[in-house]
Amino acid sequence: MYWLFLLLAIAAFVFALSATKVSLLLLALFVSLVFFLMWVRGLYVARFGSVVNDGPRVLHPAELQRMREQLRPAAPMESAPAPEQRDS
Repeated sequence: MYWLFLLLAIAAFVFALSATKVSLLLLALFVSLVFFLMWVRGLYVARFGSVVNDGPRVLHPAELQRMREQLRPAAPMESAPAPEQRDS
């Protein structure tokens, strides 16, 4: 949709080139500038998104508990006797 603003800016600029009065020329140039700036803003929002501040996400308590369990070291295993080695 924002590409429409670029087309309108070009059309207003072409109209400004063909204007015979100075007032129409200035008005068309101003309109062309406004449409061009609206196109640039639309392009920016489409590429980078409208949200500038991506703060840290709040975790659900269950998700936080699951992460803690993953980071907690495993329970120590009982010491089992070493397997005997057979000589062949």
